[in-house]
Amino acid sequence: MRSSEHTDSDLWLQVQQDDGLAFKSLFERYWEKLYVYALNRLKSETDAQDVVQDVMINLWSRRATISIETSLAAYLHAAVQYEVLANVSKASKTAGRKQELEKTILPGFVSFLDPVQLKELQAIVEAEVARLPGKMQQVYRLRQEKDLSVKEISRLLDISEQTVRNQLNASYHKLRKHLREAMLTAIFIQHL
Repeated sequence: MRSSEHTDSDLWLQVQQDDGLAFKSLFERYWEKLYVYALNRLKSETDAQDVVQDVMINLWSRRATISIETSLAAYLHAAVQYEVLANVSKASKTAGRKQELEKTILPGFVSFLDPVQLKELQAIVEAEVARLPGKMQQVYRLRQEKDLSVKEISRLLDISEQTVRNQLNASYHKLRKHLREAMLTAIFIQHL
């Protein structure tokens, strides 16, 4: 039987049994669709290639432990969406790309969510920010909502710049965990 005649489930079972040819078939079946999706959101061929390669490498390296509850197509699509988000998050920390992200990439990402999901995510973000400890929340809001620099926050709150950085890093870490779960839920619901 040719690989094009195998179902995704058949190929996935073979991949879980360390079948490299089955993995190659899945890779070839999904590479272009996933790449086009990532490219449309990231607007960079290199970044899109990296995202899809990371997802596929992760799929192979974790083949024995991954449990796919949906279809393989939905799983891969969600994994690429998550990697796109991670890529956007990393890029947003690069000062030169912040404006590019706001104008080109983020509207495209947000457009895949329906208004109810977007509102729910915004509510989750606000609830998680409100749960941060007092000083950490204050530092986070000054940085994100008022767009103040670390130096400006340090002066305003009369704390060291290192304390501001520590508070920001801790707040990002706490928020990232909860938002990752919310985003994956939104992505999976979108593709059921």
